[in-house]
Amino acid sequence: MEGITLADRIQAVLDKESSRIVGRFMKDVDLFGGIKEVCKRFDLEAAQFQCIGSLSHATYVQLEKTSEGVLQYSKKIISDSPVELLSGTGFVGLGSDGELDVHFHGMFVDCHQQISGGHFLDGENPVAITIEFILFPLKDIELKRGNDLYSNLPVFQFSMKE
Repeated sequence: MEGITLADRIQAVLDKESSRIVGRFMKDVDLFGGIKEVCKRFDLEAAQFQCIGSLSHATYVQLEKTSEGVLQYSKKIISDSPVELLSGTGFVGLGSDGELDVHFHGMFVDCHQQISGGHFLDGENPVAITIEFILFPLKDIELKRGNDLYSNLPVFQFSMKE
């Protein structure tokens, strides 16, 4: 396996008629890193995507309420076994730093037959066997992280490209 690059571990093809990109990530590709790599390959700054497959482990957070009733994210949760990603969906846009950023939520079942899910974290969800995906490019839309008016959390802001 020595000498194999990230690009070698990603299959991605463009269906010209629908402008959709489909493919898969192979073992050890990080889910977010793979999505970003495909977006770079096809010169995308905004897209919606869906995926299914398996992860060596899932790393995510979930919403919780503080004792004061304020919503916040939990501490990082890491599954203690490989998982089957039953449903995953997200958006790709630009972060406040101008780099590609992924917002992804998924539902999975672990090796204990427990179903869970949440807001997955960047760089911490490696593929176990395969992840199959479809990307829906958003050519005329700009997605850029900005603080939400109500929560003050950084969320994607949607606008038309100028």
